[in-house]
Amino acid sequence: MLLAERAGLDLNQVIEMVAPGAGGSRMFQMRAPMMAKRSYEPATMRISTWRKDMAIIAEFASELGCETRAVHDDATRSTLEAMAMGLGNQDTAAVFEVLKANGI
Repeated sequence: MLLAERAGLDLNQVIEMVAPGAGGSRMFQMRAPMMAKRSYEPATMRISTWRKDMAIIAEFASELGCETRAVHDDATRSTLEAMAMGLGNQDTAAVFEVLKANGI
């Protein structure tokens, strides 16, 4: 969505075209409209809850000697930044705001 926005595309048209196709997913269908509207409520998965769940998964994976750093490091950084921005109770789609704020 950020790529589409930076390219000057209409985000609603992007959603309309991508969501039903091979590039779409259930998460895209749920969260892309929130990103387009920049409205992250009602939250179907709060950033704070997702962060807690990821910490539990990371601890479990570590106990098993399973490397999850590639996913975990980026997710942890983004969710911690979102929480620092006061977005902890917002839907995980609000990580879009972190990406925008970081100029990514």
